[in-house]
Amino acid sequence: MRVTLIYRRDPPTSPLSRWVHRRPEGQTWVGTRRRDMIPPMPEKVPGKGYPLWEVSHRGRALVFASPHEIAHAVDVLGRRVLPRPYQLTVHYGRANSHWLSRLHASWTPWKVRQQLVAALRAIEF
Repeated sequence: MRVTLIYRRDPPTSPLSRWVHRRPEGQTWVGTRRRDMIPPMPEKVPGKGYPLWEVSHRGRALVFASPHEIAHAVDVLGRRVLPRPYQLTVHYGRANSHWLSRLHASWTPWKVRQQLVAALRAIEF
């Protein structure tokens, strides 16, 4: 597994963003500023751009837009038995749109997830 830190000019999101970064009450997710999210999304690094972490394995890639998303992925994917997406969507109720239900099958075997979690834990922020 290879982890790469990429900087983007435009603010990135990942499949985990809507499930990890909550919007303040009374605001829409799309219209909320990055620093107002709960927890806040990373701001632009001067001279570089917005950070985006990419993990690649066997021609597939997973992207993460914040350290909070990486921590959430480590928590979920590090479990021996993966939870069902509906178990993780208490506040939203849309299990079919959850990032775990959209995760490619090549990432789900326990051996691959162990390698993925080890690679994600090794990232220094």
